[in-house]
Amino acid sequence: MVLIACAACASAPLPPEGELTEESRTLIRYTGNELQAIVSARWASSHLGDEWLVLAVWLSGGRTATTAIERNAVQVRGPDGTRYPLLSQEAYREAYPEVLTALRAVDFSYPPGRGFAGDRRPCGRWFLAGPWEGFAYDTIDVSPFQFCSGPLVFLVPGGVQPGPWVLEIDLEESTARIPFVLGDSDR
Repeated sequence: MVLIACAACASAPLPPEGELTEESRTLIRYTGNELQAIVSARWASSHLGDEWLVLAVWLSGGRTATTAIERNAVQVRGPDGTRYPLLSQEAYREAYPEVLTALRAVDFSYPPGRGFAGDRRPCGRWFLAGPWEGFAYDTIDVSPFQFCSGPLVFLVPGGVQPGPWVLEIDLEESTARIPFVLGDSDR
């Protein structure tokens, strides 16, 4: 009997690395051991065909201690499987005039929806900084006591296409995969 139970356990699928909650068609919440994230694809969903994919993102620590997130560990995967890296700070500064309208459309001061559980303070660090906005960081540290927020901007040659996308963030012990759909109002 024990052998049968073990065989059943071995064939069961692995549990997901995090829990996903779709708070609205364009607002996704991810909760994992290392990271909590709220991702808004509202701007991107209404700007299909644009060369820039702009996501509004709030990140906080997960169920464990402080988590370091590296800039080069952040990317999106498009409907055709192509991966697009987060812009470098230099490329962001050059693109800033083109993405400024998207940035003005979002208030990053507090997470949307239900926010994060508990009392979390905003941090002053982010991967991308516009002109006169301070410093950009290659690494941000998030803990369960604070949240860091800002835009994630990706260059998509040929334009942003409708369909399923995935924000991927490689962490020390896992990968946060946060799926969202652009331009699909019949979901």
